[in-house]
Amino acid sequence: MSQKSRQEVLEQARQRYGRRGREGRSRLLDEICALCGYERKHAIKVLGGRRPVAGRSGRSRGGSAPVYGQAERAVLKKIWLAAEQPCGKRLAAALPVWLPHYEKRYGRLPRALRQRLRQISAASIDRLLAPCRARLGGRGRCGTRPGTLLRRQIPVRTEHWDVGGPGYIEADTVAHCGESMAGEFCWTLTMTDVHTQWTQTRAVANRGQQAVRAAIAEVEARLPFAILGFDTDNGGEFLNWHLVDYFSKRPAPVGFTRSRPYRKNDNARVEQKNWTHVRQLVGYGRLEGERVAALLNDLYSPHWEQFRNFFCPVMKHVRTEVVGSRKKRIYDRPATPFERLKASGKVDRAVLAKLQQTFRSLDPFALKQVIESKLAAVLRHEVRRASLARREPPRSSTDLFTNR
Repeated sequence: MSQKSRQEVLEQARQRYGRRGREGRSRLLDEICALCGYERKHAIKVLGGRRPVAGRSGRSRGGSAPVYGQAERAVLKKIWLAAEQPCGKRLAAALPVWLPHYEKRYGRLPRALRQRLRQISAASIDRLLAPCRARLGGRGRCGTRPGTLLRRQIPVRTEHWDVGGPGYIEADTVAHCGESMAGEFCWTLTMTDVHTQWTQTRAVANRGQQAVRAAIAEVEARLPFAILGFDTDNGGEFLNWHLVDYFSKRPAPVGFTRSRPYRKNDNARVEQKNWTHVRQLVGYGRLEGERVAALLNDLYSPHWEQFRNFFCPVMKHVRTEVVGSRKKRIYDRPATPFERLKASGKVDRAVLAKLQQTFRSLDPFALKQVIESKLAAVLRHEVRRASLARREPPRSSTDLFTNR
């Protein structure tokens, strides 16, 4: 059927459609779907009149006025950028914590605006911030080098932990190697608690076994709970006697397990934190030397850890539902690691009171400013080191032959 013929048929059908009852409209819809090849919902729109066309103001003719506008977008954008650009669901959960600090810094909001921001949905937040979003790309290199000596002594975790509280840790390392794995460069150790998502990081100048063990001890000393289980990948920085002795030779030994080779989902929680807590912060450039590692640690602890654990909500995967041929992932309510720690009921009261006091003394906007300044110091040092390395005079062929 040509377009002209279809238009003539539809014009006659519209006149009949409006005069018929429910059963008559249903039969007419069946005819139009069979004749024109339309889906039923589209046929209803065509016969009943198309949707209103948006005018220049962005408001549909005859439609209701939008509830949220530029005032809400301006506030949300400032908080969204300061909170490391979370999705709408996590930003909606963060707003009650961030809004009081926003008003202290930028002035008191009108009562109606504050009320609208407190009740705004995650979907509305995503729609308002859609023009502000930008796609970021990047790809790192895998630095896992298998450790084979202790594979039989360190068991594979073949099932999920029966986690009822904090203390079960997943650990991994991130390579700051840039485009090449040659030579020595900095690494970041990431340790994530499965139950609360409490995450702490520590930088080392190289991936030596003793350096990684010392970094794990430093992180453990700062954790607000005891380690009950420790799970890693198969990298040589973890599968060694230094770490086996560290966890086994203590009054209450810690279960030390490893994931299956080449199965990153076995440590999915810490792998995700490698992106949000390390790559999003320092990127994919090459970082070298003890000085840079010290600057990174000055950035990580306490400022970056406090910012992430106290003010950035996270979501935990609960289950996956299969509907036909599709899989739907179900997540729990977004909450910060600190909120999850309080809700667990398995943290010492004195430790929890100290954390609560720390939380009340913090301002996320001020923390973000400190983080940006310390990150700039790391990047300035690395740019200066790279420029000096490029200006080194090339060695002569005699030197190359002698030092070979």
